[in-house]
Amino acid sequence: MRQLLSKSYKLFWVLIPFVFMYGLFNEEHSLVLNIHATYFVINHLVFAELIVIFFAIFGLGYWLMDIFNRELISWMTAYHVFISIFGFLILLVFYGYVENLEIDYAFKQTLMLFMLITAAVTVAAQLLFPLNFVLSFLRKRKR
Repeated sequence: MRQLLSKSYKLFWVLIPFVFMYGLFNEEHSLVLNIHATYFVINHLVFAELIVIFFAIFGLGYWLMDIFNRELISWMTAYHVFISIFGFLILLVFYGYVENLEIDYAFKQTLMLFMLITAAVTVAAQLLFPLNFVLSFLRKRKR
């Protein structure tokens, strides 16, 4: 686990081509967000590109911290990596399928609420990324 956390940038960089290929193969699908009377339509390819950009930034940040021998707070790194990867991938892969399911209305709304909670937790976990960096620069260097 320690090895995975110290080289978490490799995990983000390995996932970049897979997420991009998923977006390319599913570009005809789109996410539809309804907020009051406004509909936002986001193409899967655009959403995949956004995730690729985030993964590249995260990978670059963790790689720079490794280069500069800064020790990150391990629990923050673990939560950020786990929630970022699984949260973004759950939203990318399952949101479109849940939206298009022909099932009971109440169950579909429950699944959509799960997707909303997943999105909220994923967005909130992104605050751990800069916070971890700031706190690690205030700490001593790793040995």
